[in-house]
Amino acid sequence: MLPKRKLPLKFYITTATLAVFSLSFLVPTSANAATLSSEEKALVRSIAKTSPEIAQVVQAALTREDAKYRAGGTGPDAFDCSGLVMWSFGKAGVKLKHGTANQIKQVKRISKKDLKPGDLVFSGRAKGGIQHVALYIGDGKVIHATYGSTSRKNQVRIDDLNSSWVMDHKAYGRVKL
Repeated sequence: MLPKRKLPLKFYITTATLAVFSLSFLVPTSANAATLSSEEKALVRSIAKTSPEIAQVVQAALTREDAKYRAGGTGPDAFDCSGLVMWSFGKAGVKLKHGTANQIKQVKRISKKDLKPGDLVFSGRAKGGIQHVALYIGDGKVIHATYGSTSRKNQVRIDDLNSSWVMDHKAYGRVKL
């Protein structure tokens, strides 16, 4: 057995201190990540029964609820709409390009009645093209990064699919895993 060597005092770090220090890099803080509600946790568990990858995508997006909206933002603290989708799928190991025009080319088109959690909802202004994308999370809800209005701030937020949350729905798509 080797003799015990004493390290200089400046090198003594308790296991607890090391654990707290390590976790601060691995686990997002409340300042930059939302804690999932019990309802959201149940939703993710339900999705995981049929698709663990999509559960990861939805869970990743939900942890960013209330993050700031920023044009061109790809996270993790600020997003634009396609940046949130790209980042969330990236957490499940699926590479998507940034930009709604790119993302609509990466999906299989589906109808609204066929929407499942993890599908994408593309929208735009009445006489314009595709300008926005949201992630369908199930139960008639989407999560998306959107700019605010007089009553809501720029942020990642959950909205009802059938509300007038930004623009007219133009297309729906499923990402191939």
